Amino acid sequence: MASTEHVPARQDSEFTDDIEKKAHDSSDEKIGYVDTVTYSDDAEEELQLKQAEELEARLASGAAVDSEYLVKDAHDVSIKVLSVRDDYELPVVTFRMLFLGLGFSAFGSVLAQLYYFKPQTLLVSESFLLIVIYFIGKGWEKVLPSHGIFRFLNPGPFNIKEHGAALIMAYTASNSATAIQVISVQDLYYNNQLNPGVAIFTLLASQLIGYSFAGLLQEALVYPSICFWPTVITPASIFQALHFDGGLGSKRTKIFWALFTFIFCYEIFPQWIFPVLTGVSIFCLVDHTSATMRNVFGGASNNEGMGLLAACFDWNLVTSANLYTPLWTQLNQDIGVVFTYILMCAVYYGNIWQGLKFPFMSQAIFDINGNQYNQTAILTNNKFDPVKFAEVGPAYFSSTNALYFITANLAMGATITHVLCFYWEQLLPFFRMMNPWNKNHSVTHDEHFTAMKRYSKVPRWWFLSLLAIAYAMAQATDYTGHSNFTWWQLTVILFLSMFFTTAYCTTSAILGYQQFSTQLDGFYSMIGSYMAPGDPVANMYAALYGSQPTVQGITLLGDLKLGQYLKIPPKVNFLVQILGCVVGALLNYVMELSIVKNQRTALLSISGTRLWSGQNAQSFNSNAISWGALGREMFSPGKTYYMVPVSLAIGAIFPIIQYGLYRKWPKSAFLKNFNTSVVLQYSCFLSVGINTSVNTSMLLGVVSQWWVRNRYPRAFTKYNYIVAGALDGGTQVISFILNLAVFGAAGTAVPFPQWWGNDANYSADRCLAPAS
Repeated sequence: MASTEHVPARQDSEFTDDIEKKAHDSSDEKIGYVDTVTYSDDAEEELQLKQAEELEARLASGAAVDSEYLVKDAHDVSIKVLSVRDDYELPVVTFRMLFLGLGFSAFGSVLAQLYYFKPQTLLVSESFLLIVIYFIGKGWEKVLPSHGIFRFLNPGPFNIKEHGAALIMAYTASNSATAIQVISVQDLYYNNQLNPGVAIFTLLASQLIGYSFAGLLQEALVYPSICFWPTVITPASIFQALHFDGGLGSKRTKIFWALFTFIFCYEIFPQWIFPVLTGVSIFCLVDHTSATMRNVFGGASNNEGMGLLAACFDWNLVTSANLYTPLWTQLNQDIGVVFTYILMCAVYYGNIWQGLKFPFMSQAIFDINGNQYNQTAILTNNKFDPVKFAEVGPAYFSSTNALYFITANLAMGATITHVLCFYWEQLLPFFRMMNPWNKNHSVTHDEHFTAMKRYSKVPRWWFLSLLAIAYAMAQATDYTGHSNFTWWQLTVILFLSMFFTTAYCTTSAILGYQQFSTQLDGFYSMIGSYMAPGDPVANMYAALYGSQPTVQGITLLGDLKLGQYLKIPPKVNFLVQILGCVVGALLNYVMELSIVKNQRTALLSISGTRLWSGQNAQSFNSNAISWGALGREMFSPGKTYYMVPVSLAIGAIFPIIQYGLYRKWPKSAFLKNFNTSVVLQYSCFLSVGINTSVNTSMLLGVVSQWWVRNRYPRAFTKYNYIVAGALDGGTQVISFILNLAVFGAAGTAVPFPQWWGNDANYSADRCLAPAS
């Protein structure tokens, strides 16, 4: 095995001599000793690290030529956009880091729970947390004394590693856990509030299982440079601009704060004063009485329409994903969106599945007359009752929601085969490293990983022990919470979850493409319906323990990569992520109780309000009822939606066909980069939420990742990710303030006085408002 000791930097000639000597020796006798191979590998990796440091110096000084600035692949991003520098002596585990990390873990988890019940489901931006932590950390550094007894409170300058560890802890907590959906659905639709202890341990178990999976996958999906995690490049770039660029005087830092200030002030207009800016649709401005115009061209309000040809001027909806997601990933998404416009119109106006009887967009389930389905009327003791079902009649989805289930399953099948066909060769050596009996050493060839070799790794048994503890907690809460989800069902679901977590984390690591939890919920609800037929509550737990580990694994693996970029010791990373998981679970639960109690009417409404929506809970409950209670009646062969489960197998075929064509024409860039799983996932992308941002995001993605990257490589390498972080950071800060001050998150809402740009009689883009 390779040595984990740090090799001191030496001159290039010394490394070259070493490598040449080994090559010469190998010609005389076969190299059969592990230490000989290790020495050669370490020497080669150290040489690459030194070359990366020299390139970094040329890029920073402006001495490099344009071709050196050009970013062509994942490795270029990791060494040209980011620094491989490691200040080894910097303190990490300080009182200041722990205080800021825990404080913002609480803050981020509360904000995430607010966003979960919003019309547009947003995520807490890492950039937002990064900026606020930086402000307070630097203020702490300046205000408190740093000598004598105060050295414990203020150990000196607020450094990049303290900052990074606090951010990772906070961001780990800043997601609304899937378990919240189980808890809120039981409260909203079954009038069943879980015991607080059972609820909290259910949250913890589902979160920690995901972290255990992430830890077991890090050799394959964190260490190598092919897994560069595009979503963490922006925060890593901001960290280095703030801490390595010479403070506030550097050009990158000045640009960052200028854009941050501008967007902070500007976002008050689209979010509060002038909502028409969230979706400017010429068609709706001309005609705000037509339902067809609304369905096709509207989209600035929740579940309104597809937003075709609309423009969005609200960065809160556009977000910076288009600035950091690789070009081919975005092009695949764009192709899928084009299919969305065609397919959603086809299934609705073609009256497929009797779609015209139901809303154009909705996540609820309906009876044949278009009314919300009376789910309690078909249940006896929360289980399916065939006698009652015969009286109530069959249940239906809106046609676009049914289409989403089909495309999601197509994408899920395609994801597995695409990863196996296109990425298996590159990743296989690193998956072999996960085998504790493997004796072959794989050279990682990632300069950031080489720089991290001086730190001891987290032993694999830590993650295995954590998995065992979380598994025991899950089994205990399943029985004490009366979930009707048995031990063997949980075990099978977790094996499936580990398999799909591996596939989805691979696409996230390489493409920056993250699957949606609703897609996963639907799949595991389908599996749950075969395990526990007729039981919607057990079905929800199948979705929980299937999808949450994957969602959590993607987040935590990304943070492990961020820790590698920032050179945070692995054991410190482990500590802060565990703390973040625990704090996030507790605060998620407290906030959920408050919001469900105070906004119950809005959450139960189909369209919600401009400020509150239960669309996520509705969708989760629809899955549980449709699969758990009505699976055989809705999805069996010959039933209305039989194509939903069948599409999983069909989807797996598409990448195989593509791979066969690619092997025949290996020089085709299109066949190499076309991704059927991404295209299929986006082929009904607009069936939920606010959709006017899509066109703006598509345009900006091409401008950033194609035109600027190729035409102005210096500007792209230096400023693209800083611009992304500044726009996200300023937007998220003002969004949080507005949520507390005027949107009712902390009490009574204060709407802006009604005028033409804020007319409550219409949708935000002045289209005909969707029915409540």
